[in-house]
Amino acid sequence: MFSVVIRSWETEDGSPKTGDGRQKTEDRRRKTEDRRPKLEDGSWKTEDGRPMTEDGRPMTEDGSLTNHLSPIKYKQMKKDKFKAIRPFKNKEVKDIINKLWEEPNFQAILSRLYPDKELSEIKLSLQQISTVKDFQHDVIYYYLRNVVGKTISNLTYSGLEHLNPNKPYLFMSNHRDIVLDPALMNTILVDNHFETTQIAIGSNLLIFPWIEMLVKLNKSFVVKRNLPTREMLEASQELSAYIKRRMIKKHNSIWIAQKEGRTKDGNDFTHSGLLKMLHLASKKPLSEYIKKLKLVPVSISYEIEPCDKLKAQEIYIKSTHGTYKKTPEDDLMSMAGGLHNFKGNIHFHFGKPLKKELKELNKIAFKNDQYVHLAKIIDDQIHKNYKLFANNYIAYDIKTKGSKFEDKYTNEQYEKFTNHMNAQISTIEGDEEMIKETFLNIYANPVVNQYKL
Repeated sequence: MFSVVIRSWETEDGSPKTGDGRQKTEDRRRKTEDRRPKLEDGSWKTEDGRPMTEDGRPMTEDGSLTNHLSPIKYKQMKKDKFKAIRPFKNKEVKDIINKLWEEPNFQAILSRLYPDKELSEIKLSLQQISTVKDFQHDVIYYYLRNVVGKTISNLTYSGLEHLNPNKPYLFMSNHRDIVLDPALMNTILVDNHFETTQIAIGSNLLIFPWIEMLVKLNKSFVVKRNLPTREMLEASQELSAYIKRRMIKKHNSIWIAQKEGRTKDGNDFTHSGLLKMLHLASKKPLSEYIKKLKLVPVSISYEIEPCDKLKAQEIYIKSTHGTYKKTPEDDLMSMAGGLHNFKGNIHFHFGKPLKKELKELNKIAFKNDQYVHLAKIIDDQIHKNYKLFANNYIAYDIKTKGSKFEDKYTNEQYEKFTNHMNAQISTIEGDEEMIKETFLNIYANPVVNQYKL
C-alpha cells in the first residue's frame, strides 16, 4: 500500500498558503492582489473616481449601489461607456425629435426650411422619422441643398474617385467654417453613394441643449474643450478610444479638423497634439496605425470666406489688445454667418489615403518628432491640393504691392474683391492699414503656403 503524506504550507501568521506561496482565504480560495485603483479608504473606485463593489458596480456616496443595478445590468450599461460623447442611436431618434420639437428655435429653423408648410404639417412629417439616416436625408440634406442653392455659386470636388464607398476613412481637413466644412463634405459623399461620416464637434459650440440634440442627431460626437490638465488627458484618452472603436470595429468614417478651432488667418496647419491624441488608443507604431485608419487629407477652399470680417476683427483685437474673449454669442454669429452669407464657389479635394509617405516615420526615433513630421505630411497635401481662386491671387498681389499673379485674374475680379474687402473692414474700428493687412492675409496665405513663398 502506498502511504500519502499530506503537506501544508503556512504564512508567518499561521494562515494557509498555496504551493506557489500565495496566501489562502478562510474558504481556501487563493488570495491574489487586486490591481484595481483604490480610494484613500482602501475601497475600489471607478474610472471617474466613484467607489465600486468587488464585482465592478459603482456606489453612491452613502455606500449603496448606483441605481441598485445587478452585475448583469451594470455590464450592459458599461457597453455604452461613450454615451456622453457619442451621437444618438436609431432607438433614441423619436424621443429626441419630440424633445427638439418643444424648442422654439428648432421650430423657427423648420419654418424657414419649409416656408410653404404649416407647423402642424411639419410636425407630422417629423413623427415619421425613426432613424438617423432618415433624419439626415429628410432634414439635414434638404436644408443643405437649400443653403447651396441660395449662398453658393458652385460646389465642386475632386479626388473622390480614389476612394471606395464601402470602406471607412478618417477625413482630416483644414477648417474654415464651423458648420459647413463637414456638412458640405457629407453632402458630396451622399451624392456619390458614400455613407455620411461621424463629425467631431467641440463642446464649446453646444451652447444650448437643443443644439447638442440637433448635432448628435446628425452623427456628431463631442470633443470636450476647456478642461483642467488631468481631465483633458482623460478626455483625450476617451476620444481616442471612441474613434478607434468607430473606425476599426464599427467601420464608420469620421471627419475631424486638423486642429482645434477654425483657421482665422488663412494658414492651414495640423496640430501635432491632435495626432498624438489619435494614437493614444493604439500600441501599434504610428505609421502602422495611421495606415489602418486610412487617413485622407481634405482641402477645403472658399472663394469668399463667409465670416472673413469676424475673423479679421478677432485677429486684429488679439494683436492690439493681447487677447480676445470669445462669447457664446460670437460662436452663434459665426455659425449663422457661415450658413447665410454668400460664399461664391467652394471646392473640396479628397487626397489619397496616406500609405507610402508614412514609411518616413519609422526612421524617426522620438514619438513627438513623429507626430510633428506626420503633421507636415498632411499639411503638404492640404496646401498642394487647395484650389486657389482669383481672390487669393488678388489678395497676395495687393498685400505685396506687386503683380506676380496678375495673369490669374481680370480687372473686373480685382475690382469686385476690393469692393468686398472695403465693405467688410469699413465697420471694424482701429488702424485701417493693419486691419486691411489682417483681412488680406485670410486670402493671401493659401497662396504663400502652396507656392512656398
